[in-house]
Amino acid sequence: MSNMIDAEGGCLCGAVRYRVCGPIEESGYCHCRTCQRQSGAPSVAWFALKPSDFAYIKGKPNTYRASDHAAREFCANCGSYLVFREDDETQTLGVNTATLDDPLLSPPAFHIFCEDRIGWFETADDLPRYDHGRAG
Repeated sequence: MSNMIDAEGGCLCGAVRYRVCGPIEESGYCHCRTCQRQSGAPSVAWFALKPSDFAYIKGKPNTYRASDHAAREFCANCGSYLVFREDDETQTLGVNTATLDDPLLSPPAFHIFCEDRIGWFETADDLPRYDHGRAG
């Protein structure tokens, strides 16, 4: 994908703000049960970039470990889910696309974990769909 982004975003209440500046490695929808429960939505649109291309510019998020290899970062005040951060800093950082000030900057290109898709929810697009994570 490698589209460049230079943008800001943040939580619903404005207590936590961030800046992203660098190439987007990938952008998609995730339908996994963890994302569903974390967001309270049937899927989450997200984009990935290098952790060094992301910085908090206001406030500090809380974290929740939903797995043994990553933490999710959110605003402790309003609960907005902002970031999925791998423990391995060589991995990409996942940012919740809807938290960008302009979410149009990173449109999804595929769907992952479709095996967990809620049966009554379907998107009207022709994007590639993967039962698990994306191959290769």
